[in-house]
Amino acid sequence: MAPPTWGYAVGAARRGAASAFGPDEDAFTLAAAAVERADDRRPTPAAATLFLVGDQPPVAEWGFGAVLGGPVELLRFPAGEAGLRAAIEALAAADPGRPRLLAWATDRGGVAAGAVRLAVDERLPAADAEAVVGPDGPAPVEWARRAGVVDPPERGAAPESPETFRVYRELDPAAVSEGAYVPRARYLENLPSRWRLVAEACGRCATVTFPARGRCRGCGADEPLSPHLLPLDGGTVVAATTIGRGGQPTEFDAQVAALGGYGVVLAELAPGVRLTLQVTDARPGEIGVGARVGTRLRRLYPMEGEWRYGRKAVPLAPPSPDRA
Repeated sequence: MAPPTWGYAVGAARRGAASAFGPDEDAFTLAAAAVERADDRRPTPAAATLFLVGDQPPVAEWGFGAVLGGPVELLRFPAGEAGLRAAIEALAAADPGRPRLLAWATDRGGVAAGAVRLAVDERLPAADAEAVVGPDGPAPVEWARRAGVVDPPERGAAPESPETFRVYRELDPAAVSEGAYVPRARYLENLPSRWRLVAEACGRCATVTFPARGRCRGCGADEPLSPHLLPLDGGTVVAATTIGRGGQPTEFDAQVAALGGYGVVLAELAPGVRLTLQVTDARPGEIGVGARVGTRLRRLYPMEGEWRYGRKAVPLAPPSPDRA
């Protein structure tokens, strides 16, 4: 039996009557959110094929394997309707015995317009491209709503102005202060914990240690330890604060200069396991103690000429009435 397939849309936030996207989103984080949240089967099986439509930053070459926790064959297609149709056709013809993921990241006026993992099953035949692109061209968010997949969050960051929003999104990472230096080798070594929320469970005392460190934080044993996946969503905020101008670590100077202060929460993801997260898709102070949050992979700061990415907290919107 072929693996189940799903659809997902992320990234839309509303500011007044216009739609915008968080300034810490880019094509990679939109597509990563699309492919990592299609179902509850984690980790992803040994190998998957990703049909990727649209331009991606250099991190795409290795980043999707880090997101999914296994080898990924990356097949690229040009942006736009023609590329999407070609990707759908190629996906339909591919081996159904391995996971087939399709992520679509478009760009309109310098702002990523969406990312979708498309269903290819009885509910959405692969050949029926019109069900995806619609009569007026690509519209991933609108398609996802019609298909009853996931309503995008209707919250947004509050940049100082449209100009600062644009400036921050278009920052050249090679031209920004590196702040508190973290060697790239250490950054890559910690990706399982920081990107996928992989903890360790102790076989002696059952304590869960996060981030993984090769030693149980409960009894100190270094074996037997086994990988333990924390939930990406559903954490409870146990403490919250706002970092104002001047209080930020230096690596976030550019963010604060463009967008102002930001929220930080301490969220409990599992009993006794807590994680400090910067808040996105919400205004400072909007998420308080007791709130439920999800996590998303977003831009953190530029370092060594590239963007570093990590988990941030996002508000969990209540289900829409038609999906309750």
